[in-house]
Amino acid sequence: MNGVQESAAQEQTQEHAREQAPALPGVLLVEDDQDIRDTLRMALEDEGYVVSVAEDGIEALNLLRRSMESLVVTLDLRMPRLNGDALLRHLSKREHLPAQHTYLLVTANRELLSAASLRLLKRMDVPVVSKPFDLNDLLDLVAHAADSLGAATIH
Repeated sequence: MNGVQESAAQEQTQEHAREQAPALPGVLLVEDDQDIRDTLRMALEDEGYVVSVAEDGIEALNLLRRSMESLVVTLDLRMPRLNGDALLRHLSKREHLPAQHTYLLVTANRELLSAASLRLLKRMDVPVVSKPFDLNDLLDLVAHAADSLGAATIH
């Protein structure tokens, strides 16, 4: 084989490997702060995730209701209209939505979480990420959450 043929064969092998690799689940990024939202979106996309964004809990709830795929949901606690805590309480009352997706709660105000909220987070297995956070730590948590969705739910 000459150099051109070897290069073409290598490229074909790499393309086949990409096609065979399971796709990462989508991420729904729910954050009202545009700078944080933009930074996280770019970092997650750089990791290979398809990212949807919502600026508040109402928008997130509408997206979750329409989603046919399982998502990793990073959820800010304090947002206008419907905060992260209220969104999780609402979701916990719906049979399929809590099980279809996996959640991470991100907050600079952990002390605002009531005992009832902490019990709900534990029951739903939602980790709490404190702001400020290390970006690599958050990406690791998203990867772990994506793994927990399982191969059957990956799009």
